Amino acid sequence: MITNAQEKHDPPKFHTQGALIGAVYGLLMGTAFVLVAAFIDTWLYPEIPFGVDWSQALTRWALIGLGLASIGVMTCSFTESFHGLVAGTITAGVLALTASLIFTSTSAGAKVIVLLFTLAPIAVMSLPIALTIRRLTENHLRALHMKWSMLRVLMLVLVTAALGAGAGYFMKPSQDAVMAVQMVHENLQAAPENQKKEVSQVAGLQEHAGMKYSIFQRSSRLTTTGFDVRAEYEDGYSVECVVVVYPGSKPYINLCQEVK
Repeated sequence: MITNAQEKHDPPKFHTQGALIGAVYGLLMGTAFVLVAAFIDTWLYPEIPFGVDWSQALTRWALIGLGLASIGVMTCSFTESFHGLVAGTITAGVLALTASLIFTSTSAGAKVIVLLFTLAPIAVMSLPIALTIRRLTENHLRALHMKWSMLRVLMLVLVTAALGAGAGYFMKPSQDAVMAVQMVHENLQAAPENQKKEVSQVAGLQEHAGMKYSIFQRSSRLTTTGFDVRAEYEDGYSVECVVVVYPGSKPYINLCQEVK
């Protein structure tokens, strides 16, 4: 029989069970983050037909969801908190750097140098994540031996999902990005009466007037002070506009063209 004193002071058992639970909490946190990040545009701005980039969401889930699961495994595989946190933060640092370097075009040698010199700072910054997963796992293992264990575990699950969702909220678009999207959306809605040369002369746009579309935005590849705003129509036709946004100035459309 387990007494209240034992419930408070007995250390939770880690190794295989802790690693599995840590992985589940990490995966849950990452999944909540990815889902909120994918839909935050549509929730905050329902008047704009924002689309969900499922390819980007799946990539994020593979990197963040599975990455946090790996951090959970490493952090919660050790009985000693110190050893677990060291392993978890190093894992987090390696994963973060590897993911960022994969998508850069620098040479292999430069990537290795960056990995060596920035691993420690990134690992330190990842400490709160590893510590959070460790604490959630500890509380889960303790809850299994306490009254109302299922309710306690459910609360931990909800807290984990809330933490991931809260982080995903900060993936919302900037105000400059929203202004750029609104400008393109308004111009597309005004077709075919639109008199703006950059929009009205796009090949095939007039034939799609009134058809529904989903709109996406990203930092521009042509200018450091703008956004590439793409509208994808129901029949597969797409048009992309470059919107320049200077601080303190009204945004303007620099270029629009059909996307093949």
